[in-house]
Amino acid sequence: MPAKSLAAEPEAAPSNVEIRWNALLTEVLERRKPPVERKQARSKRTEQQILNAALRVFARDGISRSRIADIAAEAGISTSTLYDYYKSKEDLAYELPQAHMTEFSALFAEAATEKLTTKERLSLYLTMSADYAREHSEWARLLYLEIWPSVFVSETELKHTIDDFARVILFLIKEGMEEGWISRANDPYETAALLIGGINQVIITWLLYRKPRNLTKAGSEMAARMIAILELEAAQAQK
Repeated sequence: MPAKSLAAEPEAAPSNVEIRWNALLTEVLERRKPPVERKQARSKRTEQQILNAALRVFARDGISRSRIADIAAEAGISTSTLYDYYKSKEDLAYELPQAHMTEFSALFAEAATEKLTTKERLSLYLTMSADYAREHSEWARLLYLEIWPSVFVSETELKHTIDDFARVILFLIKEGMEEGWISRANDPYETAALLIGGINQVIITWLLYRKPRNLTKAGSEMAARMIAILELEAAQAQK
């Protein structure tokens, strides 16, 4: 019996869930794309020098105690040159989290292609959040200890970036409700707050005290525990 040609096997059409999931990830990544290219390579290098220097200074001194002159000196440029790129240290402080969260979203989108279930994707998202903070501890200190709690975030473009982080989790929660392993009796927004708060607190504790020692492992365990709680609630609601 002749072997069937692989080319003859049609690929399964993506489901509505997959279409909406891919659309969400695309929207998140598109929102965080940098503006139209407008600077020469030398200017881009200078801008990156400024961002790297600002991250080191903010992580060392905090935003409130840092000065533009400190950042310029750290970058090896004049204060006037820095002002050509950024109007204030606050502009710099809000730019830094966005650049890294863009990278995180791209890394997750790539990794999530191998995760077929909603539950796996949610676990991956939470675990990667902790692991990314471990790999970029200076950035994480700026975001989780200073930027995220700030009331001024609501007045910046960064708010959309943080909202997008939550939107991914909210999407997966709603799909979990449709699949039945998350109880529909619970408010999805409250559930999202529970998951984000749980993983963020693990990261914050690590940033402040370096405990737990293995943040990636702790993030994975926290994700597993929170998902198990959601499954238990759903099972109890069905009795």
